[in-house]
Amino acid sequence: MYRDIAHAVYKRGEASMGNYELPGWTWAIVLLDIIVFLPLFVMVNYSLQHVFPTLAIVEDPSPPAYEPVSLNEDTQSLAEENGPLVDEAARGGSQARLITSSLRSTYRTLTAISGWRSMFRGLACYIALSFSTLFVYSILVSAWVPALIAAPLSAITLVQLYTGWTHIVISAPSSKTFWQRLPPFKKAFQATALPVVMYFFAAELASFVPKLLAGAMSMNLPNPKTPGVVPETDKNDIWKAVLVLLLSLSLHIFLVIPTQVILTRVQASLLPEDDDTIVPFDRSFQGKVEPAIVGGKGFVTVKDAWQSFSRASWVRLVKLYVKIFAAGLVLGLVWVAVVVPEMILVLSHSKKVE
Repeated sequence: MYRDIAHAVYKRGEASMGNYELPGWTWAIVLLDIIVFLPLFVMVNYSLQHVFPTLAIVEDPSPPAYEPVSLNEDTQSLAEENGPLVDEAARGGSQARLITSSLRSTYRTLTAISGWRSMFRGLACYIALSFSTLFVYSILVSAWVPALIAAPLSAITLVQLYTGWTHIVISAPSSKTFWQRLPPFKKAFQATALPVVMYFFAAELASFVPKLLAGAMSMNLPNPKTPGVVPETDKNDIWKAVLVLLLSLSLHIFLVIPTQVILTRVQASLLPEDDDTIVPFDRSFQGKVEPAIVGGKGFVTVKDAWQSFSRASWVRLVKLYVKIFAAGLVLGLVWVAVVVPEMILVLSHSKKVE
């Protein structure tokens, strides 16, 4: 909805500038903005919103004495890079602070592995699964399959990619390409098909229901068929927008995030034994997972994935999402604070073309 509004505003601004000649240095400002803000937006929308929560979901809140593995080619360990965190764990009578307890400690842990590139770990796999999902989804939607059904179905066909992405994010760097790290389709399907359906159906529901409520209240929304037209609003749209926003947040907190926790933990349970993790990780899920070699399933069930996620972990995850939301909000405000004066400057130096 917000993207539609922004697009409509952009189209209107573009139309209003049709009879004006912009100064030659306008594109230099645009290029500078892209260079400065694009990496920041990618970091917030990918690293903070996807990588950080995944690590928080799989981190064991009560690990045994944990010695981070050496992940650098110069054999320098994570323990050396994260001295304050390790020192805190070594003090007698004090409890070690979890890696994902703050954005700063998570950032330090990631950058200690291979510098700033670790903030974008799994990005190639993520791009591949995004385009693949969009491709399958578009085929299903074009065949008149409802979005609520098309989204889970498209994700089920790509369970290997989704599981492989989780493995890449939580594990130490590997010389293998991401497609070489994908689990067998049969095993990934058996373990994650149900949680995949739960998560993607919840995500679609969290998008569909607020739109349904907005339509039921006759809220003025942008029309996708006329992207250049900004809808007229009235004072009642303010409280309607608040209700829609509260409903959307509630669905994400009580529906989307819980199903994401289940899916991520089930995916993590399929991590190969010889892959080390970059955060403490209980592979047995409190003794609920039996290896396939001794007759067990070799992965955690939906029920056990849910029950093994402690209350303290829930609190830590919710706090993390609040911090991520605040970081995104601050970045958005900074972007507006920079772009608006730039637009005023460009408009003040523009010439009207007769």
